[in-house]
Amino acid sequence: MKNKMDELLKNALAPMDVPDERLNYQVLGKIKEKEIMKKNKKIPAAAVIAAATLVFGSVTVFAAHHYLSPAEAAMEVEDDTLKKAFLGEEAVLVNETQEMGGYKITLLGSVAGKNLSDYLSWDDAGLPKDDRLYTVVAIEHGDGTPMPDTSSADYGKEPFYASCYIRGLNPLEYSISHIGGGYSAFVKEGVEYRIMETDNIEMFADRGIYVGVNSGNFYDPAAYVYEESTGSLSRNPDYQGVNALFQLPLDESRANPEAAARYLEDLAKAQDALSQPIEMNENDLTVEAFMEKLTGENIDQYASPIESTRQVRTPDEDGCIFHEYELENGGGSGDIYVEGLLSSGKAGDMEITGYSYSESGLADLLIDVCILNEDGTITFVVYQPKV
Repeated sequence: MKNKMDELLKNALAPMDVPDERLNYQVLGKIKEKEIMKKNKKIPAAAVIAAATLVFGSVTVFAAHHYLSPAEAAMEVEDDTLKKAFLGEEAVLVNETQEMGGYKITLLGSVAGKNLSDYLSWDDAGLPKDDRLYTVVAIEHGDGTPMPDTSSADYGKEPFYASCYIRGLNPLEYSISHIGGGYSAFVKEGVEYRIMETDNIEMFADRGIYVGVNSGNFYDPAAYVYEESTGSLSRNPDYQGVNALFQLPLDESRANPEAAARYLEDLAKAQDALSQPIEMNENDLTVEAFMEKLTGENIDQYASPIESTRQVRTPDEDGCIFHEYELENGGGSGDIYVEGLLSSGKAGDMEITGYSYSESGLADLLIDVCILNEDGTITFVVYQPKV
């Protein structure tokens, strides 16, 4: 990272079309998913330092220094290995802020490589995903109002979708959920921090990597302009919400076109595999038979609620609620669209919205349930079989 202010501001104002450079839990239907939820415990933060500002068009760009550093953010989630990686020479420190839609969005930095975290994700074959890209962003209200804590009922009422994007690939098809990604979140001194992790897309450094944060639960094509002819991505200046977009200044020498081509082939094969029928084993069949007999009316006969997961949420304008919880052997988070699920509109109505399990079958089956409350809020709770 450059130390001189004029160099920092010059980089912050680089054109968007020049390539400088955890984990959703909900399972809809009958698709299996395994995941690990990272802990978000609090450690004292660094001192606040003043920030300089510069107005550029419809976006205010800041040379911001009052946030946690990426290494300090890693400390907050108790990831010592990732902290050391962010303190290393390979880390890319950016510290650029864009202000729009009543929020300030800051790209703090990124680091890529193998075995950089104490909490590696695992693929469906049971192998660790050890070659990853970690990117830290901060989200805060422009007027300084504290962001709601992740444990608050207000968290997720104003959702944001943060992702890395590869220049030349349609972001609708290659966002964080497509490139092996997820994130951990925590709030410190009124600022929300997200540590995103994806497959190590540093192999595309010669193309250019974007980091975007937009309003909503998914990539919003109305927030950005994707030029298919050039592969460039830019902000839509007429968008009324948050549509921050940064360029991650990766070293182009880290690019590997051959590996990138193989990676895209593997993604295509994986996508094709998802469309194929799932071969069911004995555990799969047992779980399927158990789930087929469950309804919102009889679930208490066969399963028990895990009270630590119970939370009351207010659906947003899209009819979506966000849930997040932790259990001894992991945890989960995600969004559920409840509109139409509780169609009768009667308080007390229950609906099974999804379920997940591993090779153990019924032994670790978790069932997502939504309950309609009299005031229009939704209670989310996880059930487990009485076995």
